[in-house]
Amino acid sequence: MGFIVPWIFGFILYKKESIIVLLIAPIGMTVSFILNEWGTNYFWQFEPIFRNRSLSALPLNLGFYPVLASFLVYFKIKKRVKTFVLLICFTLFTTGFEGIGLIFGKVEYFNTWNIIGTFISYLIAYIIIYGYYRILVKHQVLKN
Repeated sequence: MGFIVPWIFGFILYKKESIIVLLIAPIGMTVSFILNEWGTNYFWQFEPIFRNRSLSALPLNLGFYPVLASFLVYFKIKKRVKTFVLLICFTLFTTGFEGIGLIFGKVEYFNTWNIIGTFISYLIAYIIIYGYYRILVKHQVLKN
């Protein structure tokens, strides 16, 4: 679910704006791998649980997060949504999605981690993605 379903939408976006997916999905993956590697060692765990904890986040790292990162930039470029609104909406959506995972027992927090920490970590991730997009604009790789 964390890989196939997001990439159905990612493929639709790719057909519309392949350059966005090709440039943004890899940074989305990179940021998610870094944050989930750190987080699964100290603060949260996804189901199913494997001996190597980071494997549980692999479908999300390769699917859900890079596709969302691509849509973030797509909405910024094509829909001209204000940056603050865009970052907050994506952060709330992703936090809400994880909150549903908490309710259904697919995500577990430990070491005092909570949904507020989750919100902040997603906000930081999206700010990094947005910063990368701004660098691509500065170097005229993507249009503003």
